[in-house]
Amino acid sequence: MKQLVVFIERKLEDKEVICLSFYSQPDGPVMGNGSFKSSVLLPGEKEAFYVGPPTKEKLPKNSLEGSVLLGTISYGKPKKNPVSYQISYQVPPNKLDEGKGKGSSTPCTKSVSERIEEEVRDTKIKVLASLEQGTDEERSEWKKLSMSLKSEYPKYTPLLAKILEGLLAQNNVKDKICHYEEIIDAADEVVDSVDTDELMKYFSLKNDPEDEGAENIKKKMETTRNQFADALYQKGLAMAEIESLKGQKDSAVDDDFVRVMVVQGEKNSAVASTEGENVVDTTDDRTVPDLFEENFKELRKWVDLKSSKYGTLLVIRERRCGRLGTALKAVNDIIQDPGEPPKKKLYELKLSLLDEIGWGHLVSYERQWMHIRFPASLPLF
Repeated sequence: MKQLVVFIERKLEDKEVICLSFYSQPDGPVMGNGSFKSSVLLPGEKEAFYVGPPTKEKLPKNSLEGSVLLGTISYGKPKKNPVSYQISYQVPPNKLDEGKGKGSSTPCTKSVSERIEEEVRDTKIKVLASLEQGTDEERSEWKKLSMSLKSEYPKYTPLLAKILEGLLAQNNVKDKICHYEEIIDAADEVVDSVDTDELMKYFSLKNDPEDEGAENIKKKMETTRNQFADALYQKGLAMAEIESLKGQKDSAVDDDFVRVMVVQGEKNSAVASTEGENVVDTTDDRTVPDLFEENFKELRKWVDLKSSKYGTLLVIRERRCGRLGTALKAVNDIIQDPGEPPKKKLYELKLSLLDEIGWGHLVSYERQWMHIRFPASLPLF
């Protein structure tokens, strides 16, 4: 039985379905240009196009090397195709094996001591990431280790990104405003450690695909860019949370403030009438910069803010600007994105926007659907 070969077939879920790319030139799948556009053919006419393989990011997580993906292809208008044909793709071997073979043939330029220092540094970062922060004592130990590693490697971006992730993972924080301020400071440290000029210079040029070290450099630059963008994104969310918390506190003391102003109104008016000639306008004409808007514009240079990963910040920004309809459209686009399953926070954000707009009938309708989309408990059978 151990020597028998087992073939397992399963259907992909809707979120795992892969859409292929089509090109008008043979080298389109390799170069990534010359995408094929649909055209109408008369009977007897012919036109060539080339199907590109799916990228590794689009492959299902459990598709191992040698797995065969089967699909269908048809020629005609959507939902009106008379005939469909089978198309297959075999998952190729992992390139890591090739990289190991190349690495063994090329000599390493780093000395033994440098490699040991890098291994020790990476191990320390892994230990930091593995620490739990459920209690105050565990959070204190995590903070001590993070401060020690930060003083030892002050400008190392992966370490600073791990510290930011650790702060985001903390729960049951008593002083939320102080916690979000710590997140902003950690995000600023990540942003300051990244050389943006080097990143822009790298991504503005095309790399040589035949260069052996180009793949490693590409992965490193993409990781740095993602860490930089995530830091800006989390900083924007923290700023919005602080504004929301401070706004709640201000609204809570508004009534008391109005009462005090009514009591002191007569005295202030009397003083103003006697000393009106000596009043000096001390207001400053300089406007305070909007740090949230500056951070948003910087993030917009690097990523697509309409994507599901960063779209929440776009919704918050449109809401801050008073464009509630645009914010509602943005959150609907994120919810309808087939790439990721919908999250409860997005629907709660949609409910708050509908309530702020004043569409009570839609609010009640969506709240009824919330019990269906996100039930409190699932049946046993």
